Amino acid sequence: MKPGLTRRRFSAVAGCALAATAWPLAAQEAPAFETIEFDWIDPSRNRAVPVRLYWPKAAALGSRVPLVVFSHGIGGSRRGYSYLGQHWAGNGLASLHLQHVGSDRQIWFGNPLGMIGRLRDAAQEREAIARAQDLRFALDRLLAARSEFAPHIDAERIAVAGHSYGANTALLAAGAYLEREGRVVDLREPRARAVIVLSAPPFYGEAETARILAPVTLPSLHVTATGDVIRIPGY
Repeated sequence: MKPGLTRRRFSAVAGCALAATAWPLAAQEAPAFETIEFDWIDPSRNRAVPVRLYWPKAAALGSRVPLVVFSHGIGGSRRGYSYLGQHWAGNGLASLHLQHVGSDRQIWFGNPLGMIGRLRDAAQEREAIARAQDLRFALDRLLAARSEFAPHIDAERIAVAGHSYGANTALLAAGAYLEREGRVVDLREPRARAVIVLSAPPFYGEAETARILAPVTLPSLHVTATGDVIRIPGY
């Protein structure tokens, strides 16, 4: 018996332990949401748009629920950031997580010597534009008249969100201003009512941040830090 643990105290502790084992384990509460995956294809671009939908069970009761459309960072997938999807859906919001095939987890596979090239390709402006188009297409599919989910989504309460590269995607959908070769690149998603921005990087070396973000008039939540370094061996 350990010093300081009297026979009486030992008996009390042992009795509590035995009593605890006599009780059945408490049943874990079932999640308040279900998870559904779709492998959509946008025929107009011949581009796959895989998604994962965290769907709150409250929606099955006939209520119309808000929707968050989430865009992952470079090298991510629809199955990442699950803690966000689970939290939102557990609190009554539908959460649609996109996978952007031109900048998703496939970057990390293949010949390691080609990884830097794959990262550079994924960071090109054409992919940034394609990502915003992925978001619009996914919303079109989810809210289409034939969609079983559309009647249960409150179309007046849709937010776009994203992390890192996905934060840029969310800002483009929120109306961020970009001009290329004398032409304004307008990727605003008119159905969005709010934007959540996690660790947004600069827009491709643009110096005039205020001008780029001035058109974003949606209610916005920005989360960032003073340091956000990506460390890639040999680069």
